[in-house]
Amino acid sequence: MEILRKLAVVMFYASIPLLLALGYSILNGDDGWIPISATILIMALPAVPQVVFGLIDNALNLVRSVVEKDRPFNYARLVDIDGMKKQVQTLTMGDVLALTAMAWILVPLVSSIPFLYYGISPVDSFFESMSAWTSTGLSALTTVKLVPPSVIFFRSIAQWVGGLGIVVLILSTTKGREAISFLRAEGRNQTELSIASTVSTIFNVYVGLTVFFIVVTFALGFSLFDSVNLVFAGISNGGFYPFDSYPMTDLQKVDLALIMLAGATSVLFFRNIWQLHFERAVADEEFVMYAAVFAIAILLAVVLVNEGWFNFALSAAAAIAGGGFGLGSLAALHTYSIYILILLMLCGAMTGSTTGAIKLWRLLVIGKAIWRQVKENFHIGGVIQVVKVNNLPIPDRMILESAIFVFAYILVFLAASGAFMVGSYGTEDSMFLVATAMGNVGLSTVSIPAIGAAGKMLLIFLMYVGRIEIFPSLALVAFLTRR
Repeated sequence: MEILRKLAVVMFYASIPLLLALGYSILNGDDGWIPISATILIMALPAVPQVVFGLIDNALNLVRSVVEKDRPFNYARLVDIDGMKKQVQTLTMGDVLALTAMAWILVPLVSSIPFLYYGISPVDSFFESMSAWTSTGLSALTTVKLVPPSVIFFRSIAQWVGGLGIVVLILSTTKGREAISFLRAEGRNQTELSIASTVSTIFNVYVGLTVFFIVVTFALGFSLFDSVNLVFAGISNGGFYPFDSYPMTDLQKVDLALIMLAGATSVLFFRNIWQLHFERAVADEEFVMYAAVFAIAILLAVVLVNEGWFNFALSAAAAIAGGGFGLGSLAALHTYSIYILILLMLCGAMTGSTTGAIKLWRLLVIGKAIWRQVKENFHIGGVIQVVKVNNLPIPDRMILESAIFVFAYILVFLAASGAFMVGSYGTEDSMFLVATAMGNVGLSTVSIPAIGAAGKMLLIFLMYVGRIEIFPSLALVAFLTRR
């Protein structure tokens, strides 16, 4: 089937970064290379025919260059990447969404192998892998010592790649109309960032922030291994720790909080800063909303229930950014503060970042649409106001899509919260669990390893739906059921 060939291309690309974990295992001398290499092989296996054909072409070209003196040897690439890209240039929007939904099931499923190899149960292995690739950070492991350092690095790499998001994963193999459709589906304003520069902009900012914060984190006293893992997990807003415990200083905690907040900031902000367009960067309406929501949340908790501002600010940073690093003590928080964190986890941060959840852009658009409706009631003759964000008009179709998405998101949130309540979890813990899984946050008020298999499977589903968003999930259902 055509879409399966396209899926094979995506799997191939997803396997390439995992070679870093394989190399580290070999250098470190642990046996993690066995399950890691098996994972890479299975993910890249569908591309083997491309490799074989590349070898054959190279051999034939070499023979021709010897026989035909005027024919130069053509150093054909081992893997015909351009040919592979051509396989996915005829995607409909439904195919793009269905392909994405399939990839985010199969990649975590295959990536469960390293955890299974070390005796982790199938459910916990799939949970750990899905949590990594979706950049959630909830862990089913009772201790990181259950697996060698190379598998911890493997998990961090999965988070880092997952943090790049669906757009980069799909745009690495598509272009044109299909890419435009997908950008629209993610609620991005396509006029802000051209298709040609989308991937390079996201990748350059992502890698730049990663390198910068690795240097800073290492300078603050973490080991190189811990620094790399922490930044991979932090900039992707995943939140996996490479250790069970660590006596962090306040400065180190602030560093990790800043990493999460940076990861949850749009790449457009950093591009404008790099181009010295400071006013444009800080005046962006979504960025202003991001800063305001974060500040107001802290202010409410401090003023209304006397929370310690530093402890709550660390937790609030993890919540709104979807970062998951447990820097503040949740056990010490007032019930109202937990409620604020749930709202932050539902909101998420900026589009064009590594954050999950609803995202502030949608809330901004819906809020402006509501205000437009209120103002129109006072205009004689029914004057129609245009909804604008950053002085750019937002089509009514996009407003409707945003409203439908938010409604669907809240509906799933309420239904899943009810399911956990049926499972004897309290209202607060149930809503917190669902918000953290759907928002791909990683904070938790309960012990994740202690949750039963059924509860973990529900959390896996919520992490999956939260990461790829609801519409791709529905597109996959439609694709599988269509006649």
